[in-house]
Amino acid sequence: MKIITTFVMVILATNLSLAQEVNLESDSEQLQSLKKSNWESRKNIPKFSFTSLVFRNIQLQYERVLNRKFSAGLAYSMIPEGDFPFRETIINSASSEDDISRYIGNASLKYSSFTPEVRFYVGKGYGKGFYLAPFYRHTSYTLDNINFYYDTDEGFEENLATKGDLSSNTFGLQIGSQFNLGSRLILDWFIIGPHYGSGNGDLAGTTAGTLSETEQQSLRNTLNEIDFPLGEFSNEVNSKGAVVKIEGPWAGIRAGLALGYRF
Repeated sequence: MKIITTFVMVILATNLSLAQEVNLESDSEQLQSLKKSNWESRKNIPKFSFTSLVFRNIQLQYERVLNRKFSAGLAYSMIPEGDFPFRETIINSASSEDDISRYIGNASLKYSSFTPEVRFYVGKGYGKGFYLAPFYRHTSYTLDNINFYYDTDEGFEENLATKGDLSSNTFGLQIGSQFNLGSRLILDWFIIGPHYGSGNGDLAGTTAGTLSETEQQSLRNTLNEIDFPLGEFSNEVNSKGAVVKIEGPWAGIRAGLALGYRF
């Protein structure tokens, strides 16, 4: 009788242990499922790019997760009016024959851009992992005190200070990856995003006096010698000053890191 009783107790204990293990496994699966559900339900991700601050560029982005594979986003960035980013570095690295320091030595720049994009996530998705993002970017530049030099009839050198606005419209493809840093924090790595399109604008300046034909030609020669890397660079010179026109292809690259909060 004692043997039967002992055997029954062992069976009951074993069943109870198995039941507890099943319940623990079930609870663990439910917890993982709940975490995944919470993650997938948090579809809003505002972000701030900390690497762009090196260029005085304040960049904000908002991403909305649409489903497992797709999300939509809008980024805004701006550089407050001030000196050219890395102006001293640019000037110091220029060769002695390069007039870049004379052009931008006292110049100021103001910049803003809007960038809508659609992301396609590879893998687990829901705003996580490797992605491809076609995008459009509209950019505006305001330039002031860009100096161009010319020789006067008296044998001196004078400068023409110009200012104006430029804008560009480009399309590109962003390649990147988004990581979890916790239950809500994310890190967005913009690996590389080349974009290409067109830009146009002009810089204009007037002189205090009237330019002679010789002075106009000297200013025209200075403007004609400028090697502009993007677009077509043309000018119109008259007795009161000059207008410099920029029009044609425009290109750039998006890259950097941003921190985001998911809710």
